[in-house]
Amino acid sequence: MTTSVEMGFMRLTRREVARTWLGVALGLVWLVGCRPQPAVEEGGEAAQATVGEDLLLASTRLTLPPPGVGPADLPNPESDGAQYLRQYCTACHALPSPGSFSATGWPVYLRRMWRRMDALDPKYNVPVPTSAERVVLTRYLLDNALEVSRADLPPGQGRDLFRAECSRCHELPDPAQHSAQDWPVVVIRMREHSAQMLRRSPTQFEVQEIILYLERASRLGS
Repeated sequence: MTTSVEMGFMRLTRREVARTWLGVALGLVWLVGCRPQPAVEEGGEAAQATVGEDLLLASTRLTLPPPGVGPADLPNPESDGAQYLRQYCTACHALPSPGSFSATGWPVYLRRMWRRMDALDPKYNVPVPTSAERVVLTRYLLDNALEVSRADLPPGQGRDLFRAECSRCHELPDPAQHSAQDWPVVVIRMREHSAQMLRRSPTQFEVQEIILYLERASRLGS
């Protein structure tokens, strides 16, 4: 049998071993931290800057509007506002739909876009709208913005699912904004946007339930 003295010696030995390994680990950390870094070769800083810019652009793409809207889909496509939207907004990303935001959401989004455009390096040759063009573009987007739903959504199966899923990216749209014939196309496009922006999307069954609810609700509002 192991005596109390032997047990104490074993515990002492384990503590000493632990201290030894701790000392080795700290020494390695110190050596790695104090090791001189290799000199940056000529052109290395430029290469690092390029990599940083590429990473920034790649991360930015996750917040940009996904494709799916064409020039012919815009309200009043021949108006000055629609032309400015095509001219300036597609210089950096896909054409956004005026219905992407409500009348209260567009000013916030546009202010962020103006600041980004004004801060861009001229070497990118991105066209920047004038103050007068920004007024026209803003008015166009506000006039054709997402129509927000009333607080009292029509009852029916799919209402809670519609409220939960469609409010993840924007304010809840008014079911009467689109006809029963148009809602399936809109919902399917929104599902694709959700998959790209949020890396998740409702199931096919949930999409069908939302479409059926919106079809019924749009008829009630017409």
